[in-house]
Amino acid sequence: MSERSLENKEPRSIMVLVVAHCVLNRTTRWWQKGQDVERNMGPVCEILRFLSKNKIGVFQLPCPEYMFLGNPRPPATKDDYKNLQGFKEHCEQLAVDSAKHLRLLVKKGREPKTVLLAIVGIERSPCCGVSCTPRKFDGETKYKNEKGLFFEALFEELKKLGCTIPMIGLDMHQPDDVCRKLAVLLKSRVE
Repeated sequence: MSERSLENKEPRSIMVLVVAHCVLNRTTRWWQKGQDVERNMGPVCEILRFLSKNKIGVFQLPCPEYMFLGNPRPPATKDDYKNLQGFKEHCEQLAVDSAKHLRLLVKKGREPKTVLLAIVGIERSPCCGVSCTPRKFDGETKYKNEKGLFFEALFEELKKLGCTIPMIGLDMHQPDDVCRKLAVLLKSRVE
């Protein structure tokens, strides 16, 4: 096969990265009156560069906290949100809807095939944490190795639909770490 025919060859699959809402829109992250809002503006640029460089699509999940409470809102733990009337059900419904959308994205993307690379959550988030989620113990906030409220529900809904997608936690202070993990995952999917 000539080089020219390789260049024109259609890709066999298209990768899509699923991201917590604030990866693309940090303005939805919690903040309190009087706090500097600058740190919560714009997208996480390192992830956008990774997506662009690797020609990966993106699917943005909804932000359960912002949709329910808006901003400003105080910091909260998973337990605070579990005890907030209607919030757990809100997360569960968003998880059902998101899982259905993701399944359709894969099902309808036949030629080229759509592949979900991973789901990126936000570490230290009470809703979108992957392996570092704030919990309340004896009035004190501690971080536990567990999923946040929304990601827990999303994981269960995807499992019901037979979808297995790796979840990776993004530390907003070290976004390059998640890009390295995604590069390894991408390489294993392409080979």
